[in-house]
Amino acid sequence: MSMEPDGGLRQVDGSPFPVGAGVLSLAVAPRGRIVYVTQAGARKVTGYRIDDRGALHPIPGADVVTDGVPVTSVLSPDGSLLFVAVGGLPGHISSYSVAASGALTPIASTIVAGTSAIPMVTVDPNGRYLRFVSAVDGSISSFAIGPGGALTALGSPVPGGVLPVNPGTTPDGRFIYVSNEQGSNVSGYSIGSDGRMTSTPGSPYSTGGMPHGAEITGDGRRLYIPEVSGGRVSGFSIGADGALTPLAGSPYPAPPGTGPGRVLLSDDERHLYAADVLTTTVTSKVHTFDVRPDGSLTPSVLPSVDTGTVVADGPVLVKTP
Repeated sequence: MSMEPDGGLRQVDGSPFPVGAGVLSLAVAPRGRIVYVTQAGARKVTGYRIDDRGALHPIPGADVVTDGVPVTSVLSPDGSLLFVAVGGLPGHISSYSVAASGALTPIASTIVAGTSAIPMVTVDPNGRYLRFVSAVDGSISSFAIGPGGALTALGSPVPGGVLPVNPGTTPDGRFIYVSNEQGSNVSGYSIGSDGRMTSTPGSPYSTGGMPHGAEITGDGRRLYIPEVSGGRVSGFSIGADGALTPLAGSPYPAPPGTGPGRVLLSDDERHLYAADVLTTTVTSKVHTFDVRPDGSLTPSVLPSVDTGTVVADGPVLVKTP
């Protein structure tokens, strides 16, 4: 979809584009011209070049088969490395170097102890640390990223909540928030200078049913969490110590019959887009909220847009820079 000046969304010609089965993650390169699609059903990761019209074209050398079920992937901030979280007993992280063309070259496979059926992976904004969230184990493992993408564990995993998913980190890299999908709350952690995580005051913070991600404003002062079964979006202010306080009027209801599972702010942060995971219609839609100056949300007069996809689970709502 293209994002129009008024905040509206327009379907890109030819969309939806055919890819492999079970897409659960998208990772966009820093310059916004390449996207990597993680396909759990097809057990592979494929890179596509994005043209000026937003259409996708497969990149030679960027179609790699994984040795397990790939669930999520993330690029380093400079776009030189791709990390893929692969489920299993135990799970592992497959690392790839990224060529200027977007082609992928395997580097290493790093084992993560435990049972990782639904692993989520993210990289801190400074590019120094990687977080591996194991939903089944309810734990979060941290790794230092060394030269060439080598990963070194930072001590023991940190306990998460019940079925933790979809972590989000503040732009300054000071705090990380993880939705506990079956716990109806979100856990907050401070990130130390050594990359280690400690709980923020008052964590975990209550939300409605099935919180499913974290979208944080550019100044790191506000956080938005979609609630799948609650059919709404919760908003919080982020304190200097990382503690969360509900925004005025939070939570904010999505259109009836919908269950937002991913949210995304527009570049000017005047609009918040919410993509369905659950819906009473056949395909997922993206709904728009207007963001008031105090951070509270109100339903937009802009129309919802049908994605043409059946399920929009995981970190699959992203934008190009």
